[in-house]
Amino acid sequence: MMKRTNIYIISIVAAVILLVTGILWTLNRPNERVAEQPSNSIIKSQRTEIIYTAKPGETSLKQLKEEANDVITKTSDFGEYVDSIEGHQGGTDGKYWSFYINGTMSDVGADSYMQKGGEVITWKFQKL
Repeated sequence: MMKRTNIYIISIVAAVILLVTGILWTLNRPNERVAEQPSNSIIKSQRTEIIYTAKPGETSLKQLKEEANDVITKTSDFGEYVDSIEGHQGGTDGKYWSFYINGTMSDVGADSYMQKGGEVITWKFQKL
């Protein structure tokens, strides 16, 4: 009878240790954003930066709308531009959305840039 009791106590202690370890591991993980990813081309997605691999034959703006959530655009004399992505609106704290092609800030609008395919497109919410 004593052996059975010891086995039960050891089993309960082991279960509690596993539970506490799991809780501590979960609490100590960095905040991760799990987003719905409409395609397999997403490389990285954060609240203020979005990076993806360009699809051929699409504009960067069109693909951004497929890759990110809540993309809001406005139209100006220069064309359509990104005003807000996932709640980060241009002008907040002097920051605006800009996009880069293979690490270089684009000198054309995202609605005009026709992707060749394979480029790394990066959108950053930053002070310009």
